Amino acid sequence: MKETLKNNLIIESENLLALQYLLVDYAGKIDVIPIDPPYNTDINYIGYKDSNFENGWNVFMRSRLELAYKLLSKTGVMFINIDENEMFNLKKLCDRIFGAENISILIWKKVNDKFDVNRIEKPLKNIRIAHEYVFVCYKNKEKTTFNNILQPVFCQESFVDMPRPMETVLDNFGTTSSAKDEVAELIGSRDKFSTPKPVRLIKEFIRATSNKNSIILDFFAGSGTTGHASMDLNKEDNGNRKFILITNNENNICENVTIPRIMNSIKFNCYNETVEIVISLKQKSTIKF
Repeated sequence: MKETLKNNLIIESENLLALQYLLVDYAGKIDVIPIDPPYNTDINYIGYKDSNFENGWNVFMRSRLELAYKLLSKTGVMFINIDENEMFNLKKLCDRIFGAENISILIWKKVNDKFDVNRIEKPLKNIRIAHEYVFVCYKNKEKTTFNNILQPVFCQESFVDMPRPMETVLDNFGTTSSAKDEVAELIGSRDKFSTPKPVRLIKEFIRATSNKNSIILDFFAGSGTTGHASMDLNKEDNGNRKFILITNNENNICENVTIPRIMNSIKFNCYNETVEIVISLKQKSTIKF
């Protein structure tokens, strides 16, 4: 890895190993880390659980969050999406690593009829789950100032972007369903990744907490939304932000989803970006596009 990041990076690797590699050159240099970790809602899916199921998730997350903390700049910020299943465990972990005084919690409305034209409703059990949480973890909250975001406001049958401070309730930034539509536009299917986040949501996280030369890291990169959002913001404000996406290749996600999504977003949106794909950390074998 190079100290000066000239190209965007997609790293195919187990993320704990990749974070350890990044520490050598990027400790204290990452301004924004948006992540969407496993929510631990399907026991059969979780491959890292141990005999004590809750501790298995805690150990898995703690080791990665501790490394991410070291990578953050002095005013760096991490955004962590989560639902109620592991919210309280995550709060304890973040309090321990970042300090309780450096944690804020936002609510993201993940359903919205204005966006959900293709939404498939799950069977309703008394209460419709319409939100998730976003933990905002500061390296130093007192020394960190957010930029205004662009808040979409529905007015006369269309959305108008209004510069505003970020608020505790995030609405009109897209939904789980609209995020699947975004993926489908680029790789042809809504079903290749089950839980993407919308570009606009992640874009506003980056807008709020980055400058035009920031490095953005996502070590649960999944469908590649963070890379797409970073490039879209660069095109909007002529920025030179660089992203680092880390994902393993479970179910061929890196080869079949992350890389094609980023390649096609560059092609279809005419982004002036170069991406380096790191396919072997030990050998540092790379491909550029």
